[in-house]
Amino acid sequence: MRGVVYDGTDYQLVDDLGVKDPAAGEVVVRIEAAGLCHSDLSVINGTIPFPTPVVLGHEGAGVVEAVGSSVTTVKEGDHVVLSTLGNCGACQYCDQGKPTMCRSTFGLRPQPFTWRDAPAYSFANASVFAER
Repeated sequence: MRGVVYDGTDYQLVDDLGVKDPAAGEVVVRIEAAGLCHSDLSVINGTIPFPTPVVLGHEGAGVVEAVGSSVTTVKEGDHVVLSTLGNCGACQYCDQGKPTMCRSTFGLRPQPFTWRDAPAYSFANASVFAER
């Protein structure tokens, strides 16, 4: 898999990313369209502190390739737009139809990738600058 990785010093296009199979509640999306946002640049210039290495990109749309257990709202082949606002689907805010208020997933920093045989972070739970 290839993607844009920021290592804390520089960003680069790499061809040696590994990605885990989706865990419970997770989805793998083949990105068909991605946007470059100021937030991505802010990670690179240090305005947004983020652990590294990190696979950048958080504005994207594509087609679901795989779903983890307990995923019921999308299936393989569905066309989706990614959200950077993760939510649990079970707290009072999610139950009230206010998933943007969910704090159950706030601040989580998953590491679904490997790069140079070490875990790599996903930026904003999306990492749309990666493809198989």
